[in-house]
Amino acid sequence: MTDDLFAAQGFCAVPLFDPETVRAARDDIAEQVDRVARALYMPFEHSLPDVPVGDRLDRIAAAERSHASLLRVAICTDAHRGPRLTALAESPALLETASRLAGGPIAGSIRRVRASIAAFPEHRHDWHSDVAIDDGTNCGRVRVTAWMPLGDAGPEDGGLELVPGRRSAPFEHRRGDGFAIPEETLAGLPRVRPVCPAGTVLFLDRFTPHRTLPVAGAARFALVIWFKAG
Repeated sequence: MTDDLFAAQGFCAVPLFDPETVRAARDDIAEQVDRVARALYMPFEHSLPDVPVGDRLDRIAAAERSHASLLRVAICTDAHRGPRLTALAESPALLETASRLAGGPIAGSIRRVRASIAAFPEHRHDWHSDVAIDDGTNCGRVRVTAWMPLGDAGPEDGGLELVPGRRSAPFEHRRGDGFAIPEETLAGLPRVRPVCPAGTVLFLDRFTPHRTLPVAGAARFALVIWFKAG
């Protein structure tokens, strides 16, 4: 059923992990913030170490936006190397599912943490597919993406919005600050907003358009793995 849905719709949500194990991986993010905050000239207590990680950067940004911005970058560029997140990314169940949906062996992957934070709406991703130029190099080698929220995620919690349907080529992207599919290109097409409880992995085809929805409360963190073919 999962494979059929992916083949027809270009996405599927698969419950793969224990929810508490996934939620516990947020500790890698909190520890990353602590580690970087301790290395700064800014006094460590300004990083609000006693505030839950989901609220922490918003609270820091209210007092010192540049401080919060630096910590956000540290999360999104390096926190994926934490031990709990690494264990999730290297799970045999995740790799087996990605290989099956990709239709062949996986030769490599890229992983990052993605954060949707109310204080930084400019960093939400607009409409795009993970392969914008199908040239077989770099990002063009991506076959399937695993999007794993580190808590419950959906329309009100910084989830994703998708345009369903498996495609043989990407929509044309407009190049500016990155690549984006113009809104008018997708006008009239159906859209879905999957609900992904903690422990569920949302798998996306390389050409499936998607964007980040706003987060109304606590920050939403997700581990994202782009699986590449050989």
